Amino acid sequence: PGRRAGRGVESGRPDAEASSARRVVRLDPRAELEEGADASDYGQIGHDALERWVRTHGVAWPHDAQHRLAALFTACLAERKLRPALRAWWEPRLLRIAQWVAEAESRRRAENGPPRAILTEARGRVVAPAPAGPFTLVGRADRIELDAQGGVSVQDYKTGMLPAARDVLAGWSPQLPLEAAMILQGGFEAVPANCAIGALTYWRLTGGAEPGQEVSITPREVASLTELAEQTWRNLLDSIAAY
Repeated sequence: PGRRAGRGVESGRPDAEASSARRVVRLDPRAELEEGADASDYGQIGHDALERWVRTHGVAWPHDAQHRLAALFTACLAERKLRPALRAWWEPRLLRIAQWVAEAESRRRAENGPPRAILTEARGRVVAPAPAGPFTLVGRADRIELDAQGGVSVQDYKTGMLPAARDVLAGWSPQLPLEAAMILQGGFEAVPANCAIGALTYWRLTGGAEPGQEVSITPREVASLTELAEQTWRNLLDSIAAY
């Protein structure tokens, strides 16, 4: 009694009531009209463009790929209806990404030949068995590629910082090994289970001075990426059982 806060109300009450209203009634403030797009929007434009490219062309590679990729990135940017200043800032970066992707993909096909199949934004689902389970692991892979020899590569697009390779191998950043483990468990319908994991690759796509970077994960304590995926799956089951 006797304590007062500003504007003549008891300290703490208005904030607590407002917080309760947000939680219970789910009343959230609307975004400001001039609220800027953030890095996730930039990344989504790149993902959208590459997803549409694969869905349109599949394993084919048109002779004017760089021009078509640039047009596709530009179209995905335009659909966002961003304010002109932000669009002018992002467009040249996205065009540099399109050029880098075209060059990187051309090199890959020259070295390894065309893939047998490419899956984009593929959704997977695996149920861990007892005694660890039932526990359902779900995920979505940016790109899964099947080569002519039956090997599978898993690829992820990043517009921000990449996880350190040591963190991936140590299990602190397990996204790609977990996606590979899901493949081995038959978690992606269009991908044969128990196949050989040939590559785990990140594409860092910034559009900056170095517009793109390809980073492949190389196992150290196991003989192959397939073994790394199997080990990641066992570690997941142990963690589930422990919890």
